[in-house]
Amino acid sequence: MEREIKKITTPSGKVAELKTYLTAGEKRQLRSIFLRGMQVEIKEGEPTIKEVSGGILDEAENKAIELVVVSFDGSQENVLGRLLELPVEEYDFILAEVNKITREKEFEEKKTR
Repeated sequence: MEREIKKITTPSGKVAELKTYLTAGEKRQLRSIFLRGMQVEIKEGEPTIKEVSGGILDEAENKAIELVVVSFDGSQENVLGRLLELPVEEYDFILAEVNKITREKEFEEKKTR
């Protein structure tokens, strides 16, 4: 089954094509990066993040981009590398869209309570 792809246009007018959702397997790949880099302890019956490895956030961000961004500026070649060379405002715009697709809704809802 083909996944739906959406196009977004960055502030400078470049187009990125993004998958509209993650598969279960892709979600597990992303989650495993976070779990590998965290130490969690239980306090009063609730899990609390004790420590997060410094590089884990960059690794997870890279993986999210690789999983979601199909093409950038008309090419599928070295998408992550080309995005990392963008001005930060352009990169952040695309990353915000990637995060909308990859973030777990349950986690986001708990965080805002």
